[in-house]
Amino acid sequence: MTTDDRYDIDLGEYLRGLAHWWWVIVLLAALGAVLGAGLTMAHHKTYLATSSVYLGQPTDANGNSISALNTDPRAAIQLGTAEDTLARVARQIGRGETAGRLRAGVSVVSPPPATKAATAPINIVAIGVHDINPVRAAAAANAIAGVIVDRLGAYNTGKIALLTTQVAADSSRLAILTARNDAAQRALNAIAAGGGTAATKAMASAPYLGVQQSASDEMQTLLDDRRSATLGLLVARRVEAPAVLAPAAPPSTPQATALTLNTAVGLLVGLVVGLVTAVLLEWRRREVAAA
Repeated sequence: MTTDDRYDIDLGEYLRGLAHWWWVIVLLAALGAVLGAGLTMAHHKTYLATSSVYLGQPTDANGNSISALNTDPRAAIQLGTAEDTLARVARQIGRGETAGRLRAGVSVVSPPPATKAATAPINIVAIGVHDINPVRAAAAANAIAGVIVDRLGAYNTGKIALLTTQVAADSSRLAILTARNDAAQRALNAIAAGGGTAATKAMASAPYLGVQQSASDEMQTLLDDRRSATLGLLVARRVEAPAVLAPAAPPSTPQATALTLNTAVGLLVGLVVGLVTAVLLEWRRREVAAA
């Protein structure tokens, strides 16, 4: 049995053959590095604008926390990235914005808890928008934050309207009772200053004293109700209501580009291609020499 010497491999000799093609390896590695750096430098600079939204914490009539869309950040994330939201925001801000560009540049995330042991829900989300236009990026981030606040604030808006009506009604009734009490007091003062016996004055004063007592009892109840409603209104506006926590401002500097990384990747790819090319060239050279 005979063997074809052309296919006997001497590793040292083969490596020396590859060294013959060193310039191919170096050239392709350098070309890869240049292409990696060039593509990075040619890429448009992008800006990141970030806004944040406090989702609020709804409560029931007794002030106890309740579960709602506000208590699950996933609802805000879905709202912020929904096609309807992106189309609405694109129309709102203009400046050449499109839903497609927003889709590629928007991220809505919920920050991790401060500690691993934390069990309370995280009711803050951050909206980030990447864009080549810093003003447009900030406008989009704020517009998306506004959509999230509007959509999640329906329960709270109704509650604020109800409490506002209650406070106004209590205040109106208190004004009527105060006027009635003041009128009764003026009548009592007139009776006291007038003539007649003490018994006569007491009989004349009795109805007005009854009016004052009735008004005083109702006023105390109304004051308690109005105080409770006012406190509920304050909680609804300051605690329960979703709100933009930190609006986005147009970023002044673009995001850093991965120039070093992309150059290194290009160099590595070029080196691999150069080695493969050198192997093929050396194999071809040996084939020709053996023929």
